[in-house]
Amino acid sequence: MTTMFHPPAAQAFWLGDSAAPMLAHYHPAQHNSKLSRRCGVVLCAPFGHEYMVSYLSLRMLAARLSAAGFDVLSFDYQHTGDAADISTAQIAAWQDNIRTAAGWLREQAQVQHLCLAGLRFGALLAASVSDACRADALLLCAPVISGRAYARELQVLRNMGLPPEVLETLSDEELTGYVFPAETRSAMAALDLKKMAVPACPVLLLSRDDIEGQEAALAAQWQQQHDAVFFSALPGYQAMMQVDAHSSVVPHAMWQHCTDWLSGLFPETHAAIAAPKLPSSASEAQWLQDAMTIREQIVHFDGMEGVLSLPQQPNTQKPAVILCNIGANHRTGNHRLYVKLARTLIQQGFTVLRFDKSGIGYSHATAAGNHNDVHAADGVADIRAAMDFLEQQGYQEFVLGGLCSGAYFAYSTSLADKRICGLMLMNQLVYAWNPEETIEQRRQTSIKSSSFYVKALRDPATWKRLFSGDIRFGLIFSKLTARILKRLAAIAHKLTENWLPISFLLSPEARHLRAFCAQGRHVLMVMDAGDASVDLMTEKFGRHAALLRRSNRFDLWILRGADHTFTPLHAQQKVISYLTKQLQQRFGDSAA
Repeated sequence: MTTMFHPPAAQAFWLGDSAAPMLAHYHPAQHNSKLSRRCGVVLCAPFGHEYMVSYLSLRMLAARLSAAGFDVLSFDYQHTGDAADISTAQIAAWQDNIRTAAGWLREQAQVQHLCLAGLRFGALLAASVSDACRADALLLCAPVISGRAYARELQVLRNMGLPPEVLETLSDEELTGYVFPAETRSAMAALDLKKMAVPACPVLLLSRDDIEGQEAALAAQWQQQHDAVFFSALPGYQAMMQVDAHSSVVPHAMWQHCTDWLSGLFPETHAAIAAPKLPSSASEAQWLQDAMTIREQIVHFDGMEGVLSLPQQPNTQKPAVILCNIGANHRTGNHRLYVKLARTLIQQGFTVLRFDKSGIGYSHATAAGNHNDVHAADGVADIRAAMDFLEQQGYQEFVLGGLCSGAYFAYSTSLADKRICGLMLMNQLVYAWNPEETIEQRRQTSIKSSSFYVKALRDPATWKRLFSGDIRFGLIFSKLTARILKRLAAIAHKLTENWLPISFLLSPEARHLRAFCAQGRHVLMVMDAGDASVDLMTEKFGRHAALLRRSNRFDLWILRGADHTFTPLHAQQKVISYLTKQLQQRFGDSAA
């Protein structure tokens, strides 16, 4: 959870070719006088997981530069974020995307100078097109030096932390939930900063502080040929690049150093000009993707931002679907799961909103002034505000869906709002959150799934770690005992409820969902077999949710070979297919 200043508003719009649009954010220079730097900065994002965890940090860099008088443009490359997925060579497309962004700043913001600023693989991409963009400065943060080494590193990291049964299902064409074909790997391998011509413009190289990298060596190599190459070892990278977005810490000192360096290069000397006003049409895009028409709008309500995916002929008689943030990840969802789900559902006539609640992505901070506060109490009010917004568009009923904390907020909102006619709960790990508890504290007192420990008992290494004291036996034993007792209680209630129907013996969650279904509403649960959410579900609702299965408005699907965020591409496809089919059967045109 991060508390910070409130950045000035950015203008969201669709950038580039209308047949392959990218979602972009323009941060106009904030002028405190009649002077201007007349310098634009294009932010080049990293790839994959690094893009997700650094999203807020890059937004804050853009805000800081904007406040210092720079016009800044950030955007999603094709095949990433909210951008279109048009079949083309990814690396070449991304380089072209940077050139498009640079051209937009020069033409629309009328900047005279241009800086390309990149993080990780975005830095390598920025350097590769700096000449073509006629860049006047390069800001390279923890740059990938060798694309070939980076591709190998990504493939190694892909295999870390995943159980063998999941690894066996992965193809060579995927990488931690993203498509990573041979063509992309080959094109990536062709990029190498050490083999590139030394940039002719001033360069600031910032090193990573988690491991010893090659940034200092690269800076020394370039400094032999160019005296305007500067190197910084200021810390901040490691705290930003965490395992989860909610743990990511914005590197304020590092970003201020970058801002000061650019300010020294481009002082305020030119007459200020008005920021370009984007046409209203810039908020909507429509394109063909795999022979399907995708139509999306950028929407804002109550200080929050989202993307509304629309079918060709919107039908307000069908419920609109709202997707709730996964942790502190912005609205695209892990591995773009929400983007793929939304664009599949619109083919079945559903309108889908993926939006960022308070403190996430480009939405305003929480009431407490925080960002990345996963379980902030504002979440329920934010979702209800999203329903209010869609209600103004004519929709009367809503299906709420989410994974992990997104499922928690979908469930929690169903306790407070009767407009919800359906829930899609994926790998839900909590049904009630203690506001006094942090995610870190919850993790320290949580254990893995029961199936994990059953498998671990067959591994000799487990016993070695146990006898060496590396395993928290007391905590695990007490937690597993509590699970067993809760399971036994659920079984007992299931066996006796036919002749002793005492509903108060049910868990509060079971009582709520039973009543929810009895009112004609629907509940879909999706879980990975090895996820701890299965144990929680069993404790609350009995084995295979037996206490809820009396209603045909409830369905549970447990799949194997995935993980908590459905990383494997085949798992994503199965989940999307299942949810789409279920919604169509329950709320489609032919549904009763």
